Amino acid sequence: MLKNMTLFDCTLREIGYQTGWYFDNKFATDLYKFAHGKGIDYLELGFFHNMEADPNKGDFRYCSQKNDEIKELFEPIKNWTKLSSMLDIQRPLSNLLPKEDSPIDTIRIITRSHETDFEILSKKVEEIQELGYELFINFTSAGYNSIEKNISFAKFCKKMGVEVMYLADTESVFTCDYINNSMDAIKAENVEVGMHLHNKNGTADMLLDTALSKNCLYTDATLLGLGGKWHDGNIPLEYIIKKFGINGGYELTQLKTNLVQQLIKYHEHTTAILD
Repeated sequence: MLKNMTLFDCTLREIGYQTGWYFDNKFATDLYKFAHGKGIDYLELGFFHNMEADPNKGDFRYCSQKNDEIKELFEPIKNWTKLSSMLDIQRPLSNLLPKEDSPIDTIRIITRSHETDFEILSKKVEEIQELGYELFINFTSAGYNSIEKNISFAKFCKKMGVEVMYLADTESVFTCDYINNSMDAIKAENVEVGMHLHNKNGTADMLLDTALSKNCLYTDATLLGLGGKWHDGNIPLEYIIKKFGINGGYELTQLKTNLVQQLIKYHEHTTAILD
């Protein structure tokens, strides 16, 4: 943990849009070793998509169906930094394995705020909890939510025993006032708030500072700030660790250089959209 900040390194998941979730094994394991060495809490791999419905992508797109490959890759180096993956509740999914059979510790459900069905969501939350995983919920396109809608999401999380809900600025429309008001309202329901800030407008650092001033304890970052389906990026990992007094050193320089090589090597597999 970085001085009371819980950090998800989302490099593999977010930049997977640019590489089709293909990465060299060495890059993935070097990223994990870096995360562990610098006190980063989570390395997020990808999704639990269904290979038949969403074919021809790298292993990290299919974190259940490629369980053996992922386990073999990370098991020799796994330490206290947790592995997470995202479950996109409005997309075709693979069956989840029990936590005891998976190298993944944590599942973050993605639900698009305007498509959220509490009945469907509650069933998936209960399934994940029964399988033994740590669980977070990310409400995407959250910048268009009313405060009342965010309160309803917080009440749902509290009822289901989900201690942290994330607000994802999918369209880069968050404002400082929105963050202040939403965090006050959600925390009043005794639920913690995480921030997944996209950086299309170059304001993610300002928005994070606003969230930190409201005692936000959870955020996401990516190497070089890259990634996303629309190339809108995230907060740079190197910005976060520097902000919290961590020197990335030559390891970080190597990782950034190697990430560029991954983008070149696997560019033909991109699923990202350029406007």
